[in-house]
Amino acid sequence: MMESFQISETPTLTEPCLIAAWPGMGGVAMTAVNYLRDKLKAKPFADIAPGDFFAPTGATVSRQILLPPEPPSNKFYFYQSPDARSDILFFIGNTQPIPHKEHAFASKVLDFAVNFGVRIVYTTAAAPSDMHFKDKPRVFAVPNHAHLLKRLMEYKVHFMQDGSIAGLNGLLVSVAAQKEMRGICFLGEIPFFTAQIEFPHAAIAILDVITKMIGVRIDMVDLELYAAQKQKEIAPLSALLVKDDRPQERNPEKEEEKIVPGQPEPEVSETVRLLVEKLFRQAEFDGSYKSKMRLKETLDQYGLFDEYLDRFLDLFKKSS
Repeated sequence: MMESFQISETPTLTEPCLIAAWPGMGGVAMTAVNYLRDKLKAKPFADIAPGDFFAPTGATVSRQILLPPEPPSNKFYFYQSPDARSDILFFIGNTQPIPHKEHAFASKVLDFAVNFGVRIVYTTAAAPSDMHFKDKPRVFAVPNHAHLLKRLMEYKVHFMQDGSIAGLNGLLVSVAAQKEMRGICFLGEIPFFTAQIEFPHAAIAILDVITKMIGVRIDMVDLELYAAQKQKEIAPLSALLVKDDRPQERNPEKEEEKIVPGQPEPEVSETVRLLVEKLFRQAEFDGSYKSKMRLKETLDQYGLFDEYLDRFLDLFKKSS
């Protein structure tokens, strides 16, 4: 079996879990797992050769020229936790296998993971619903064994009574059960109309659950800011497709433009306050100079530095 793998090193891991992802609706799986991999600085160490599992289904145009098809990427990464209690094996594939090859490919991924002591598998996916795009997405957990239900009750998740999960993000967990491995697929709720566009808020909701379950900590500021930007891009599309009776959020940049000399300045919006809190959490989390300066720039931008002065100085007292 190993002849189909290209291995650059053989890490020693302590009872790692496997976290795997393939492209799917809303970009949820790839966004969540790529972000977690990057924040933990997981190292690549193995590839699966495409073999007959994949075949080109389209072509890319670049600068008016059709390019040769690129081979699919199927990479393993590893993360060694400082206390050896939360080691992780990542698998990320950028293409789904061709029809009727999915089961065999899932089996190959799992057989490789077993060599490193993996006994539990996590995947992520999207759960389309009629939710409003500004609402906090729910997370649905679908385990492959009833014994996991009790453990999942400790987290803020919902359960899917019946249904199906398309693609490898669902199938891998099902095949894991056949190999007597435990597994859970976490599905982040997305609005129906975002199935073909990114909806990072669902990835945030999933990561909030999965990081607690596996015992790792990462900062979410970058993903939260990215999600806020995507939400602004989604808003016009939602206005066309969904009736929204909610009051519109105030835009801090436009508020600044409306300031009239001699009149009291408008209150800082809740959106800005939320951003400031996120940046404070980030600065407290890693204590880096970069995070503190990023916070300082934001406070200055919205004229809030004097208001938060004491709290900002406390960051330096704690680090000293």
